[in-house]
Amino acid sequence: MHGPDTDDNDLAALREAFPGYRFRRRFVRGVPCYLAEARPAAACDAPLAAARSPAVLADMLAAAAGRPVRLRAAAVAAAYRDQQLTLKQCAAMFGVSRTTIMKFLAAEGVAVRRPGRDLDERAVAAAYRDERLSLHQCAVRFGISERRVAAVLDRQGVPRRPVGRPPRPAGRP
Repeated sequence: MHGPDTDDNDLAALREAFPGYRFRRRFVRGVPCYLAEARPAAACDAPLAAARSPAVLADMLAAAAGRPVRLRAAAVAAAYRDQQLTLKQCAAMFGVSRTTIMKFLAAEGVAVRRPGRDLDERAVAAAYRDERLSLHQCAVRFGISERRVAAVLDRQGVPRRPVGRPPRPAGRP
């Protein structure tokens, strides 16, 4: 159980280990969290970070600073869930593969986000067909890949337009 003395000790340990940061304990959406904020002199290299435990926060900061850390599933889950990092960003931050990140997330019971999971396929088809957006423009608008746009169009029965520039309107040079 955390008390005022434990919190003070945790914050003091974080301050000693990472002097380039200011540390506070704050409630984020009703959950007590430890917050690390870069000091102005170190702001260019040091990100803002938050975690539910001081150990996880210390691991996240150490990994971001390039220090070797024992990889903990809780630190990976916190980076993915709380910082909204992608699998690829977590893998780069912790120096492991995306597969390893997925294993740690599964161990912590964190569901992997899939871009476009709640995709409105009819809206994608309408944007392509009615607004005459390209595959690329649809992909950007809906946050999915061009390949996924093409698959959606196939499922929706929307014929694909020829590749290349759209035809010029009649009467224009």
